[in-house]
Amino acid sequence: MPESIKAPAWRAEFVLLAAVWGSSFLFMRIASVDLGIWPTVGLRVGIGALCLVPLVFMQGHGSTLRKHWKTTFAVGVTNSAIPFACFVFALQYLTIGLTSVLNACVPMFGALVAWVWLKDKPNGSRMLGLAIGFTGVTMLAWDKIGFGTSSV
Repeated sequence: MPESIKAPAWRAEFVLLAAVWGSSFLFMRIASVDLGIWPTVGLRVGIGALCLVPLVFMQGHGSTLRKHWKTTFAVGVTNSAIPFACFVFALQYLTIGLTSVLNACVPMFGALVAWVWLKDKPNGSRMLGLAIGFTGVTMLAWDKIGFGTSSV
């Protein structure tokens, strides 16, 4: 298939992914005010599990999940529940603009950890991509960056 036909579909999927991902953080901010930190985290992680567990079974990995459910649960708590709890807690004290910039820093911290811990030195194109992404988010949220209670 020619590249010109593939590109618009790829861009639409990317925009949809960005909208879904970004809106989830806005919903966490709104939910944390009404529900509190742990119910908000439980709801977010629970919805994710409800979407992903059926896919695991459809792929034929249900027996593996049943066998290793404790390890899977521990990884889920460590990689999802605790970070989301920290993020929801921060949303109660920081503005949405600042939290969006901090969230945009996640790939940079991941690259830094990979560089220091895994000895995976980022090349020029990776550094440029990270810098462009962080600069773009900062420019979009510049007037909303600040400390204090956040308004939705």
